[in-house]
Amino acid sequence: MAVPLDQQYKIEKKGIIEERISVLHLSGIDQHYFVTYIPLPTNIEDDGAIEQWIERMTFICDDLTWLLQQNHTKFWCEVAFNRDFHSMLDSYLRYAPRPQRTISINNYSSILNNKELEENISRLMFMCILRLSTHKESSENFFTPEGFGHVIYDNYIFDIPRLFDICSLYAIHNKVLLSKMIGNIFKQQQAYSRDLKDAIKSIKDVIAKRIRTFHTQSGPKKLNTITETSSMGEIIDLLYYILDLSCTINRFFSVYPQGRIIFFHEDFHLTQKNFFFYFIRLIQLFETFLRVYERAQQFNEISDYIEIFEETKYETITLFNDLLASCCIDSLLNNDNKSENVESIINIFSLLITEKRFLAAYEDYFNLCEIIDLAHQTTGLLDDQQIEFYTDGVKQAIEVYGTPSCKRKLTSVKTSPSEGSASANTSVKQSTNTNVQMIQDLFPHLDEKYIQVS
Repeated sequence: MAVPLDQQYKIEKKGIIEERISVLHLSGIDQHYFVTYIPLPTNIEDDGAIEQWIERMTFICDDLTWLLQQNHTKFWCEVAFNRDFHSMLDSYLRYAPRPQRTISINNYSSILNNKELEENISRLMFMCILRLSTHKESSENFFTPEGFGHVIYDNYIFDIPRLFDICSLYAIHNKVLLSKMIGNIFKQQQAYSRDLKDAIKSIKDVIAKRIRTFHTQSGPKKLNTITETSSMGEIIDLLYYILDLSCTINRFFSVYPQGRIIFFHEDFHLTQKNFFFYFIRLIQLFETFLRVYERAQQFNEISDYIEIFEETKYETITLFNDLLASCCIDSLLNNDNKSENVESIINIFSLLITEKRFLAAYEDYFNLCEIIDLAHQTTGLLDDQQIEFYTDGVKQAIEVYGTPSCKRKLTSVKTSPSEGSASANTSVKQSTNTNVQMIQDLFPHLDEKYIQVS
C-alpha cells in the first residue's frame, strides 16, 4: 500500500550516528540553479539586450521542463527547499505581462520566435503551479490533505500575493481549472483564509496612501494645482495601480467566489465599519483619479493612455458593482436581514451621489436607478422622498460628468418614476382592517394583501 509523501522517512548517516529524517528534506535537492525572469526589454532595437533576453527565456524553459520531468519526491524537494526556484517563481509572477497590459504583438513581430518563447514559459509555469496545487497526483504519489497543507504553507510555496498574481495571469483563459486549484489550496490549508483577511488591511493602507498624494489636509487638491504638484509619472502610476488592483481582485473573485466572504469576514455587511470603509476607499480612489485625469486631459497630456483608462474604468466599476450585488442586493433578494441591508444600500447611495464622477462612470455600465427601484419593491423601506433624492443625484452626475452615451439615459431617469416604478404606485386601496390600516398609515404604498401575507 502506498505511503503519503509527508509520512515517508529515510535513514541518513552522519558519521556513526544514524538519523531518521523525512524524505521531503533539504538533502533531496540537486542544487539546480533556476534563472529569474525579466520582461521583454522596452527598447527592442537594442540587439544585445534582446539576445540576452532570448537566452534567459530559453534557460527558463529548460529549467521548467527539467523540473516537470522530476518524480514526485524530487519535484517537491526542489520546490520546497530550492531558494532559486522561489526567486524564479516570484520574478515571473511579478513581471510577466498581464492580460490587461499585454505587450503589443508588434513588439514581438521583429524578434524571431519570441512570442512563442513567452507563451511557452507561461504554459510551463502554469503546469508547475498546477502540480504545486495538487495534493494527489496518482494512487502512488500523494500527500495526506493535512500534510499537503503544512508543506505548501510552511515552505512558502503559496502566499496571498502569489495567489493574487496567479489569478491575474491565468484566470481569463484557465478559469475552470484555476478555480479547482485555488479552491484546493484554501481547502487544505485554512491559514490562507486568515492571511486573506490580513491582505485587505494592507490594500486599504496602500489605497489611503495613494489618495493622500492628491489631497491636502483640508480635502482634495484643486484641479488647477494637481498637474503643477504631481508629475505625469505619478498620474500614470496611479492609473496602472488602480487597473492592476481592480483586475487582480476581479480575477480572484471569478475563480474563488468564496473569497468575497473570507475577504471581509465579520465586516461582510456594509453597516460594519471596516467593510464600508473599503467601499469608501475604492470609490474615493477612483474619484481622485478621475479628477486628476480630467485635468490632465485639458492639457492633452494623457492622450496615449485612453485605452488603458477605459479598461481601468471598466474593471473598477465592475469590481464595485460585484461587491454591491454580492454583499447587499443578493441578500435582499434572499430576504436576509432586509432592514440591515437596506441601511447598507442607503449608505452606499448617499456616498455615491456625493462622488459624482464615480457615479457617472458607474452609469456607463450599470443603472443605479434600477437598484434603487429594486430595493424599494423588495423591502418597501424607501419612501418617495428618498427615491426622488437619489434619482436626482444620478441625473445631476450624468448631466455634469456623463459620457454622451450615458447622457442618453437621462430620458429614462426622468420618466422612470411614472413608468411602473413601485414608488409611483401610490393609489393603493385602503383596508377596512384596523390593524392593516395602522401599517398603511406608515407605508401608504403597501397593498392590503401584501401586509396580510407579511
